[in-house]
Amino acid sequence: MKIDLREKLINAMFEAIYTKGYHASNLNDILKNAGISKGGLYHHFTSKKELSIAAIEEVLGKAISELWEKPLDVKENYIKNIVACIRSFSHLNEDENTSFDVKFGCPLNNMIQELSVIDDDFASALQNIHIKWHEVLQKALENAKDSDECRSNFNAPDVALFIIASIEGAISSAKVFQNISYYNRSSQELIAYIKGL
Repeated sequence: MKIDLREKLINAMFEAIYTKGYHASNLNDILKNAGISKGGLYHHFTSKKELSIAAIEEVLGKAISELWEKPLDVKENYIKNIVACIRSFSHLNEDENTSFDVKFGCPLNNMIQELSVIDDDFASALQNIHIKWHEVLQKALENAKDSDECRSNFNAPDVALFIIASIEGAISSAKVFQNISYYNRSSQELIAYIKGL
């Protein structure tokens, strides 16, 4: 499948932000890595910031869709599928085709830490990704309640938020120790909680 110039730019920008951070990413290096001239950049984007926001929206948006929305678009076994999504994260660092690596941690969390307080446009793009993830989990939890897969006396929006916060924290622990087992150990406790709903 042929990747167009715009997609190359977005992927190169995302990789740079994820591995180096926005401020440490040099636009000339990004263009060189993408094999694209400045003219090619300005044909698609007006600035580094605009390119970065597109990378956040499109790469992270696709990740939420692939890792959460599609697996949870089911008619039954919602709790089982939420658990499967959480377990799948432990394998992400073994996939050479993904940008999610224990060495660098969670790209969403990294970008929230670096960018959300310095610029409203970045904050809005990152909030939208977080909202999408939250909505997907909340819907699955509400469907689980409606299907009698779990008890009904819990607040699905709050539990969805707790799941996301737990996953983000577990990935941060794996990052600081450079060891995926820290994610796995934390996620097992989260899974036990979810199964107990």
